[in-house]
Formats: sequence, C-alpha cells, structure tokens
Amino acid sequence: MAQNLMMTCRLNKANDNSIYNISHKRIYKPIELELQTSGGFKVVKNSFQHQDDQQNFDQRQKYPLNSKNIFDGGFLSEDQEFQNLHKTRKEMNESKRQIDQIIQQHNHLGLLNVILFNCKQQIDGQYNTIYNGNRIKIMICITMYSEKLSELEKSLNGIGKNIDYFLEIGIAPHQIAVTVIFDGIINVCNIPGAYRDNIIPYFQSEIDKKYGIDSQKTLTYQYNMYSEQWKRFQDYKPENIKYLRAHPDELLKKYKKHREALKKTMIRLKGPQYNFVEQDEYIEQNIVDAMEDQYYRAKTYLENRKNTSWVYQDALHHKSSEGTLPIFYTFKFTNGSKLSSHMWFFKGFCQEIQPDYCVLMDVGANPEKDAIFQLIMSMEENPKLGGVCGTMRVQIEEDDKDDVDLDIVTNILVNKVFSIQKCQSCEYDIAHLLDKQAESALDFIHVLPGAFSAYRYNAFFNNYHDNQNNANTSNQHVQVNQNDKEKILDKYLRQVLDQNYEHQTLQEANMFLAEDRVLCKLLYCNGYYLRYIPNSFVYVDPCPSLKLLILQRRRWINGSWHALSYISDNYDQDLRTSKHSWWDKQKFIFSITQAKIQQLMIYFMESFQVLWLYMIMYAIVDTGDLGLNNFIISTVIAFYVFLIFMIIYLSINYDPALIRQLETPEKQKAEVDYYFSRLFFVSTCLGFISLGTVVYTVYLLITEIFFNYGFNDIVEKPQVPQSYYLVLVVVSIGAIVLPILSSIFQLPQNIFNAALTMIPYFYYQPTYMHLFVVYSFCRIDDLSWGTKGLTNAGSSSVNSDKAFQKFKFLLTWLVLNTIFTAVLLILFQIQIYLLPQGLILFISVILTILTIVKGFLALWYRVKFCFIDRNMKLYIKDKSRHKTLKDQQENFNRIKTALKQQIQSNQNIYTQHNENNFDDPLKNSYIRASIFTAYLEHYFKQK
Repeated sequence: MAQNLMMTCRLNKANDNSIYNISHKRIYKPIELELQTSGGFKVVKNSFQHQDDQQNFDQRQKYPLNSKNIFDGGFLSEDQEFQNLHKTRKEMNESKRQIDQIIQQHNHLGLLNVILFNCKQQIDGQYNTIYNGNRIKIMICITMYSEKLSELEKSLNGIGKNIDYFLEIGIAPHQIAVTVIFDGIINVCNIPGAYRDNIIPYFQSEIDKKYGIDSQKTLTYQYNMYSEQWKRFQDYKPENIKYLRAHPDELLKKYKKHREALKKTMIRLKGPQYNFVEQDEYIEQNIVDAMEDQYYRAKTYLENRKNTSWVYQDALHHKSSEGTLPIFYTFKFTNGSKLSSHMWFFKGFCQEIQPDYCVLMDVGANPEKDAIFQLIMSMEENPKLGGVCGTMRVQIEEDDKDDVDLDIVTNILVNKVFSIQKCQSCEYDIAHLLDKQAESALDFIHVLPGAFSAYRYNAFFNNYHDNQNNANTSNQHVQVNQNDKEKILDKYLRQVLDQNYEHQTLQEANMFLAEDRVLCKLLYCNGYYLRYIPNSFVYVDPCPSLKLLILQRRRWINGSWHALSYISDNYDQDLRTSKHSWWDKQKFIFSITQAKIQQLMIYFMESFQVLWLYMIMYAIVDTGDLGLNNFIISTVIAFYVFLIFMIIYLSINYDPALIRQLETPEKQKAEVDYYFSRLFFVSTCLGFISLGTVVYTVYLLITEIFFNYGFNDIVEKPQVPQSYYLVLVVVSIGAIVLPILSSIFQLPQNIFNAALTMIPYFYYQPTYMHLFVVYSFCRIDDLSWGTKGLTNAGSSSVNSDKAFQKFKFLLTWLVLNTIFTAVLLILFQIQIYLLPQGLILFISVILTILTIVKGFLALWYRVKFCFIDRNMKLYIKDKSRHKTLKDQQENFNRIKTALKQQIQSNQNIYTQHNENNFDDPLKNSYIRASIFTAYLEHYFKQK
C-alpha cells in the first residue's frame, strides 16, 4: 500500500520542455493568503519591492479568492499562450525568467481555486453532480512549530496509508485535503549542518526545483526577508536609537556592521538630485535617519503580514487510482500559538471549503493504516457523534536525554534505570484502557486530544436535532446555519480572534491552555456525543526528558484544572438548551461530578501524602519510649514537609522571562540547570520516601489481611476494619483488572506494553504526585506552551493584579492543605476509638467507589463497542458495494481510458452523467480520482 503513494515533488525532476511540468508549475504555484476577521481568505498580490534603494516599498493589493471551473474545457491552448508571451518578450526585451513570472502572475491561483469550485453547491444538475463527486469531505490539519522534516514526513505517510480505505467506500483522494500550518515562518526548522531534517533546504531542492518556483516566490526568499525585517525592527527601535545616539562609538560600530544596506537607504533619502559623497555617510544624523527609515519600513512590512501566510500548494500522488490528495503548506508569518493555527484551519480553510469532517493532528503523529478512516466512519455511521478520538500509543525511538546537569543519583535513576519515555507509554496505555473507555460509556470525552482527533464540522454550528430536521439521511451534506455562525468556534478561538483580547483572570488565561476541554463541553451541549474509538491507532512522540515532561504537565494540569472549574461553574445554561434527553444530561452531570471529586483529591494530594506517611511511621516506629517515638515520627514528617516547601520555593523563584535577560546562553543554561537539578534532586528524595511508604503499605496489607486475618473472619467479625479493607482491596483490584482483561482481544498491544513498562510507571508516580502538581500550582502565571522551545511567557509578563491572583491562589492552597493536615494529625494524636481506622476506611471507600465506577463504565463500553464495531463494519461493507467495477480490471481500464480521451477533446463528461444509473462509472471513486487528475493537468496545460 505504501508503494501506491508518493509526494508529487518527488516525481520526475523539472524540465523546461515538459508540458507536464508546465501544467504542474501552474497548479502548484505559491500564493499569499490573508485571513479575514469574519473568516475566509483574500489573495495578496505583492510587488516584491523590498530593496533599500527602491522608493516604493512593499506595495500590495488584495483580491477575493475566486473559484475556477476546470470541467468545461475549450480554453486557450498552450501554444497560443506562449506565442503571445514570446511576442511580449520581443516587445519588452524580457528574459525567459520574466516570462515565467508573467505565467505565475496569471489570473488563476492553482489547485486551491479548483477545490473551491468543487465545494460550491450549484442548483444546476450538471454542476451539482460535480459537487457531489468532487467536493472536499475531509480536511486534515497538521500543526507545526520548529519540528524536523522527518516528523512531517512521518505524519504525511500515515495519512497516505489511509487513502486506499477511503477509496473503497467512495471517497477519492482529491476529496481529502491536508493543511500543514507552520506557526511562524522564522521558527521553522533550519539548523545549520542538519540538511536532512531542515524544512527550507527541502523546499528549495525539491519543491522549488520541481515546480520551477524561483526568486521572490520561494520559501527561502520569504524566510530571509522576514528574518531581516524582523531583525531591523528589533535593532532600530526608538529606545535603541536613543541609546546609540548617546554612545557615538556604538552607533558607528553598528553602522559599519550594516554599512551596505544603510548607505543605500541614505542615498535614497537624499534623493537623486543630491550629490552624495563618502563623508556624508559618517554624519551622525544621516546614520540615524537611515536607521529610523529602516525601522518604519520593517514595521510596515511586519504589520502587512500580521494576518497572512505564504502558502505552498502541493499534493500526494496515489499510484493505483492516479488520484491527487491536495496539501497546503501554510507558513504563517507571525508566530501565534497552536490555537492560532487552529484559527487558520477552521476560520480560513474550513470556512472556504466547508468539509464534512475535520481531523486535527500534531506533527509527528503517525496514524496506522486505517486510523483516520476509523474515526471518520464512526461519525458517518452515527450522525449524533460530534467528535471522536483514537488510541494514542507512545513511539519510543531514542534513549532518554535530559540536558540538565543532574546529581549522580538522579542521573542514574532517570537516564539509566527508569526510562521516562516508558513511563509515559504505560501512562497512555492505562489511560486508554480505563479512563477513555469509562468516559466514552457516558458519551462525553472530557478532552479530545489535539494530537489526534476528528470532528463533524457541522457540529460547530448547528444543533444535532436541527440537523436531523434539515437532512433526510445521515450522510447528506448539511450547509452551515448562517444565523448561528461561529457560535462554538468564536468561544473556542476567542483569545486569538481578537488580537487585543486580554484575559481578565489567571483562571481564564490558564483555561485556554486546555481549550480542547472547553471545546468538548461546547460540542456536547450542542446536542452531540463524543466518543473514543479503540481500533483507531496513532503513534505519538513522548517527551524525551524529565525537564520537558514537567513543562508539558504544568500546562496540562493548570489548563485542565481551570477549564474544569470553568465548565463545572458554567454548564447549566448550555446543558439546558442542548436538546439532549434527560438521561444524557444526567450522564453529563455525573461525569463532571466524578471529575470534580478527582480534582479535589489532587488539590489535597500533599495532605493525603503527609497523612499516609504519618500512619506508616506510626506503625513502624516502636522503640518502647513514647517520647522517642514521637520525636522520630515528627522528624521524618518535618523533613518530608521541608522537601515539599523546597519544591514550592524553587518553583516560585524559577522565571524563564528573567533568565532570558541574562547576557549569554551559557549563563542562561547555568541558571536553568540550577533550578531543575535541585527540583529533581528534591523530587528524588520525596520519591524514595513515597516508594518506601507504598512498599510497607503493601507489606501490611499482605500480612494483616491475607495472613493474620482470613476470609472466614469477614463473616465472623464483620465489625473489624480489616474485613472492610479486604473487601475494598479485592473489589478495587477486580474493578481495574476486569476491564483491562476484557480488552485483550481489541487492544492486546496496550495490555502487554503496560505490563512491560509498569516498573518505570510506578517509580515516577511520586514525581507525578509531588513535583508535577506543586510545580504547576506555583507556576500558574506561566502561560507558555512549555515544550518545543515555547517558554516565552513568564511571570514577569503578568501585571500586578494577576500577580495578586497568583498569590491568592497559592496562599489558599497552602492554608487549606495545612489546616486539613493539622486537623487529621490532631485527631490521630488524641486517639479517639477507631477514629484512625475510620478515616482510613472513609478515604478508602471513596477511592474504591471511584475505581469501581470507572472500571464498570470501562467494562460496559468494551461490551458496547463490540456492537458499535459490528455496525460500523456492516456500514462500511454497504458503502463498498460500488467497488465492483474496480475488480473488473480490464473493463475498468477501458472506461478510464475512454473518459481521458474525452477530456483531451475538451469535453465535459459530466454532461453525460446519469445520477439514476447505478453502473455509472462516475460513481466509482477510482474513476473520479483518475479523471479529476486528468482534468486538472489538461486545464492548466491548456489555459
């Protein structure tokens, strides 16, 4: 199957005499698009006047993004067009390269315009047939920042492996489109010496060469020009100019460094009549004027590109169907965020193209051969599904590598013995075996991960029950309700839609670090279900180091915490108007309540840990001297609390924004190492204590319950606490094991992998409970992404009001945990009869109930999914009936050849189409894929 797929840029090398390449040069030409405030795109035409000696700078014009019909034929021939162009060249004495530029400046904009025509529903029957057979049904978004080219290729190859499955059910490759959105053009991977993984050299040597893209339209030019203007904007700011004027030596040094560009600017500013001599360039005022001019030009250049992207049009070529899967490499000039990239996807591409389904992926995510297909088919089969996710598995490709200078013990444990990547692998497997299945049993997934999930595009706009009134069948395309337009997306994209938007509270700011949780609530309250599809597998990259993992989990914990708080406080009105049944509303409320209880347990996690340690020490220490016993216990508890406060102290004082102000990278790294090495050392100490507590607790359970206290004693002495402990332990183990074992046939890899990676997972549990939670709460003012080098927002960027909010949040957390811990310890000290056992029993009952509920729901969904999977297979089988023509290879090739000959004769084969004829070849996705490619190349060869 993989051999059926290749990127068109890896086809034959460019040849000036090849008509095939001339047509491709027109189909896949780069364009600049501007995202409109109301959604959709405009095309930007640029004069490319960026030289320092040019009077007119960066002149631009904007045009509507129009559609192009390629199916009618009969356009101007290639020979006639070139004759006209050669006449132009003779008259204007222009070179061949200039002629090629004139071709590229032609009215059409290539593949995107053709797709837009296919996606506009027409009243006329002939064009409606084109719409039904060629419109984009699935849009896939891959978000990138500075990742390597190999990560992108991995994701594109995974998408390509799904094409055959879609062809079997009638969806041709050109009905699936991929948008790869790079968040900031100057952030793309361009590491010196790493040619294989760099983005820009790849585009330069492969795509530019293949499609004949040169001069200002290349990614290289756009990257270099934007980088240069950005640097000028930073270097020549008014405050920097003021400093340079006060230090003439620095001003002259700066001028000599950029002499060539500044001299051209001086000459232009003086005008052609001025007799510029060498002495003029060293006059202070001339230097300052040139710098200020470059600053304002750079500011204009950057402002012009605040909402624009440089878009490369490309495709995946599927050999067996001769189909073309469109790809749009979208290089946003301005660095925003992942949410900003989603805005470009939803408000830009999706609003223009109006697909049925949207798929969100992180670059590096590698879907299995039918992973995307399974997600889409689940929504095709069940019109009430608004969003779905699959099973994410960790793909470990390299050893753990932490760039922090750790102490010798932590370094051995973290980098040599217990793999942090294997820990994450086990964590992901358990989460899907238990959590995701339990949530899906309630038809509400709290978080559809942005790394790999799919949505029904219509669900963002229309309530499910309204859709049912507008569509007779589940697979009929329903137009967006313009009256409720952007109702959900406006809330989801609120902070990026309004560029001047400022969060009112830290809770709101952190909430948008987990915006997918808010989006899930909005979709559910719009009448849709959210579901987990276990047999849709995707492999994702884990965090390779403990440092990156703590930064990632800081974002996850704070984002999820505040998003859940917002949802639990504000879901009433949305749920009442959701048109869900009473039972569905109760399931949602139960799901939120269960999540709030778990949130409460996390909030008081440190108190529970101190209490647990106290009880274990109380059981261990027995010197015969009560005073000595209390001294030992108090010392251990005090040391434990001291370590927790050490984490709090280090976490509060670590500020990436302040560290970046240090003079050299070496000093910055040394400061970062100082904090993280001590954080990890303290965490290791806490981990040893916690692991010792766990080991001794297990020992006590085994000895007290299974040896000193038998099963028969449950009946004979039911009032003894041990009898309840035995029941709770057995029931909890059963609630966890049963749903896991029930998945052994569906998810065997997850089960076996979880078993193999269980030891690292258990080792890092104290780190998860202590370091991650405490660090996250102390860094509530850090609103950066955390990973991929995105650590730009530190506490220094927070105003005084939000600094007070952080102080209030932290103080409340510390005071409540302190009071809760003190009350429990005092109750233990006064030794009220059975009070310690009662408290332990109470906490154990709560945890057991949560475990039982989660286990039962996971087991129920495992059984339920067997029927869901069977219905999906029947649905897919029914959708695949049209493939019989493909199985008759000789007849299939004959029909395809005949249709291509009609296209070459400038005929519109859709005029001969009969929608009522079941055997009509245009109903076959393989035929439609082939003739669309033929139309595409024929049109751009002719026009």
